[in-house]
Amino acid sequence: MRTATGSSFRRRAAGGCTAVVAAAVLTACAGNGGSHDGAAASSSSPSSAASETPPELADGLLQATSFGPEATVVAVSLEQLRAGTGLAAIGKGLRVTPEACATAVQGTQPDLDAFDDVAGVSATSGSDVTVEILLRGGPTKGAVAQLAGAVKRCPQARVTSPQLGTITVDFENLPVPDLGDGAAALRYTTSITKPDESTATVPALVGLVQDGDRLVVLVNAAVPAAGKSSTVDPSRFADLLKKAYQVQADALG
Repeated sequence: MRTATGSSFRRRAAGGCTAVVAAAVLTACAGNGGSHDGAAASSSSPSSAASETPPELADGLLQATSFGPEATVVAVSLEQLRAGTGLAAIGKGLRVTPEACATAVQGTQPDLDAFDDVAGVSATSGSDVTVEILLRGGPTKGAVAQLAGAVKRCPQARVTSPQLGTITVDFENLPVPDLGDGAAALRYTTSITKPDESTATVPALVGLVQDGDRLVVLVNAAVPAAGKSSTVDPSRFADLLKKAYQVQADALG
């Protein structure tokens, strides 16, 4: 198991290809970039007493062991996430139909720039990619309800992109534990027909938990290998979302 640890994104070292984006972008990212073992830099003074220093947001992230012994766990930078969020990550010249579905497609990840503090980690095991993000000091209220209502507003979205071709996203609500100040989870399956007529289907799960002024975001996707199908495990995901909530609650108070 290879790991990278660190503090919030304002002090984090860059990790590999970001994966907390639209599933279409996960496909594009697969195989681009290697592992990174170095620990992220921190500006905290080593002589500071723990009792005098408030916990870093990254202290509430899941430990590498939570992702399994075969996982390669790396830090991901805010810049990487900005470059790979929602529709903007897919490229220019997009068209979403029905028009009302644009919000649902974007809603699989909150606006990172709206929060004061962001920390996250990515774990890859074979074709399985899991990303956890903690957000603090921003619009946590309403994010869970928006995700929970995505299926009703838009059970299926169709996106056309000059870069990736035709993308169909199907949304389905998933059961989620009663956590914090509200939790929601959904499955979104992205089917891509590229300009060269090749196809790929990427199943993904996304969960949100609000805990006061913090938001826990967990995304899991299975990036298909050539000629092979891929699956995700909603039960395992629900357990990991519960653990992610508890770890940050215990660490950050």
